[in-house]
Amino acid sequence: MIYLAAAAAVAAFVIGFQLTGIVATAGRIVALARRATSVMRNPDMDDEAKEKAIQKSALSMMAAAVSIFFRVVATLVLTVLPIYLFHWLGLAERDDVIAFLARLDVIVGATLIVGGGAWLWSRRPKSPESAYSTMDRLVHRLAFAAPFVQATAADIEDSMFAKDIADIPERPPIFITSVPRAGTTIVLNALHALPQVATHLYRDMPFVMAPLLWSRVSGGFQKDATEKERAHGDGIKVGFDSPEAFEEIIWRHFWPAHFRGTQIDPWTAQDQNSEATDFLKTHFRKIIALRSPEAGRYVSKNNGNIARLPLLRAMFPEASIIVPLRDPAEHAASLLRQHLNFLDQHARDPFIKRYMHDIGHLEFGALHRPIGFTQFHALRSGHDPRSLDYWLAYWIAAMAPLAQHDDVIIVTDTALQEKPQQTMHQLCDRIGLAPGDVDFKQFFRKIDRKVSDQDFDPDLIAQARKIYAELSQS
Repeated sequence: MIYLAAAAAVAAFVIGFQLTGIVATAGRIVALARRATSVMRNPDMDDEAKEKAIQKSALSMMAAAVSIFFRVVATLVLTVLPIYLFHWLGLAERDDVIAFLARLDVIVGATLIVGGGAWLWSRRPKSPESAYSTMDRLVHRLAFAAPFVQATAADIEDSMFAKDIADIPERPPIFITSVPRAGTTIVLNALHALPQVATHLYRDMPFVMAPLLWSRVSGGFQKDATEKERAHGDGIKVGFDSPEAFEEIIWRHFWPAHFRGTQIDPWTAQDQNSEATDFLKTHFRKIIALRSPEAGRYVSKNNGNIARLPLLRAMFPEASIIVPLRDPAEHAASLLRQHLNFLDQHARDPFIKRYMHDIGHLEFGALHRPIGFTQFHALRSGHDPRSLDYWLAYWIAAMAPLAQHDDVIIVTDTALQEKPQQTMHQLCDRIGLAPGDVDFKQFFRKIDRKVSDQDFDPDLIAQARKIYAELSQS
C-alpha cells in the first residue's frame, strides 16, 4: 500500500503541475525579463519612455511571481492529499510514504518515468485548432459553468471600473452581419485596421461579459499574439489580438428562450428589452475603454444578428448595419464545406464542440441549429444539411427578407474583391469613418468558383440568383 500511495502522490503532483501551468507562467516571466532588457538597450527610446515600459514589465513580473507562488502551493496541496487519504483510511502510514518518496532511488526513478512520459506526450500529433492548454480549458469551464458566473463578473466589473466606463461617450455602434461564410470576418478585419474603432479580441475569452475585469486579472499572464490559421481552414490567420465575435453570449443570456428549440427563433422589434439594451450599450463602451479610449465606435461582427435586424434598429436607431453579400452558389458550397469540417472536428475533439457551443456558434457540425427564417422550413423540404441545396435554401430564406430593410448597407463580394480600396472608402464614408491610408487590398482576394449552378436544384438557384441581383443593386 505504501507503493500505491506513493504512486498516487506522484500522479497528483504531475496532474497539479500540468493544471496550474507553472512552466508556462515561468516562461512568461522570462519573456518579460527579456523584453525589459531589450527596452533598456533600445537607443531609439528616451529615458522617460524606457522608465514607463520597465515599470509596466516589473508590475507584470511581480504579478506572475505571485501567481507562481500560489500555483506551487496548489500543486503541493494536491500532491499530499493522496498521502493523507491513505493515512486516514488506515491503508498506509503517512510518515512511511513520505520516507519512501524521499529515497534517492525513488526520486531518480520517478523523475525518469515522469520525464520520459512528458517527452512522449510532447511528441504526439497535435491539431492546430486545439490551442487551449489544460489550464485554459479549466478556466473556460469555470467561466461557462452557469449563466450567473458571467453576469456576476459583469456586475463586479461595473463597480470596479465605473469611472473608466463613464468617461467613454455613447456613440452609434457598427454591426456587421450576414449568413456565415459571407465575408463578415474579412470586413471586420479591414475595419479593425482603422484607429477609430474598437472590437472584441480573442483574448477577451472566456469572461466575455466582463472584458475590463478579465483583462486586469489576466494581464500578467497574457499569451503572445502569434497567429495561425483558424479552425475553418479558410486561410484566415488569427491570434489573441485578432478581432472576433463573442456577443452571442450576451444575446443568449438575455433571450434564452430563442435558443431552446431545434432552431433559433428570429427576433422582432417587440422583443426589445430595456435591461439588455442598457447592458449592451455599457458593454460597447467597456470594449472601447479597454482597447483605446480614443476609439470612437464599437464594431460588432455577429452573424446571429441577421435574425435580429428589426430589433437592432429599435435598440440602436443610429447604428450602421453592414451586410456582406456573397454569390449564392459559392456561399452555399462554402457553408457545406464548413458543416462537414466541423462535423469532423467535433467528433475528434469534444472541447472544440464545447467551446463553440459556449460562445454561441451553432451554425455548423454536431451543434448545427439553423435560424428559423420564415421560408426556410418549406424551402429545405427533402434536403439534408450534407447537401448543397439545403444550404442554398438557407441562403434564400435569410437573404430574401433583406429587401424589406432599406436601412442596411449591402456590400457585394464582387465589389470587395475587384475594387477593395474604392469599395472600402465608400463604405467608410457611409458609416462615418475616416479610411486614412489603410491598404485595404491586403484583406481581400479573388475567390475562384468551385461550384456550378447545375449542381443545385434549378428552382432554388433561379430564386437565389434573382435575390442576389436585386440586393446587389440596393
